[in-house]
Amino acid sequence: MELREYFRIIGKYKVIFLVTVVVLTLGAFIFTKMQPKSFLASTTITVNKSSTLKQSQVNYYLYDNYYNVQSSSLFSMIVTSWYDSPAGVKEIYTKAGIPLPNVSQKALRKTFKAARVEPATIHVSLTGSNQGEIEKLINASFEVVQAKTNELGRTDAENVYDIVKFPPIVSETTPNLWLNTIIGLVAGLLLGAILALAVEYFKKES
Repeated sequence: MELREYFRIIGKYKVIFLVTVVVLTLGAFIFTKMQPKSFLASTTITVNKSSTLKQSQVNYYLYDNYYNVQSSSLFSMIVTSWYDSPAGVKEIYTKAGIPLPNVSQKALRKTFKAARVEPATIHVSLTGSNQGEIEKLINASFEVVQAKTNELGRTDAENVYDIVKFPPIVSETTPNLWLNTIIGLVAGLLLGAILALAVEYFKKES
């Protein structure tokens, strides 16, 4: 079938074609417009084990702090687990001065996403519709992690582990209105053409 024949069929059923295009385009526009604003807050924290010995203080090789790195890696697993704990999330909300949402413990565990990307480096993120709240929460999470680290990893003289945090980044993640509308338009053109060709095909078959 030549391209000209396709256009003839679409023109023959132009009502079906146009209605499909309009419905999908408007649907994509309205659906995107109705979506609430969403924000993403993220930061990176690193667990570092302080070295009590310096190479200059001993007459044997310290293996470039190899054991400190291994210890930091193991402790970073504990830190990651705090973000996956309902009790840990509750403490973060309390620290931020924000009421705990009335959701299940399973939902609380999904509040933060904490992923170890290196042995002792953790990426932490959370999403929400209130920019101020999620910024408070991600900052409070670092304070809670630091306090817990001080409790668990402290000797009489000093803290064994140090927690280093990058300044958090907060950005809007609301879907792009015009991009989604254009996608709806393209989908409408394709579906409208397919429907017109399908109607013509079944009419011939009958």
